[in-house]
Amino acid sequence: MGVSTDGAEKLERFRQERDLPFALVSDGSGAIARAYRARWPIVAVARRVTYLVGRDRRVRLAFHSERRFAEHAAHVLREASAG
Repeated sequence: MGVSTDGAEKLERFRQERDLPFALVSDGSGAIARAYRARWPIVAVARRVTYLVGRDRRVRLAFHSERRFAEHAAHVLREASAG
């Protein structure tokens, strides 16, 4: 699942354009971003963070990067295959 502060319609277009195999959830209020500390503290803008959550519902990986987009997937795949 992906979460963004963008609106639901924009996210659905994005998901369809890229044929993503997972749902995208709109967090317009920013509640999810705040709960996961995924907002820049002073400007309150959402950060780009990828989390890998295990079957036990614990966060196994939190990868933060605004610029290295391709590395998000690489880090998650490496951690997921490690166990």
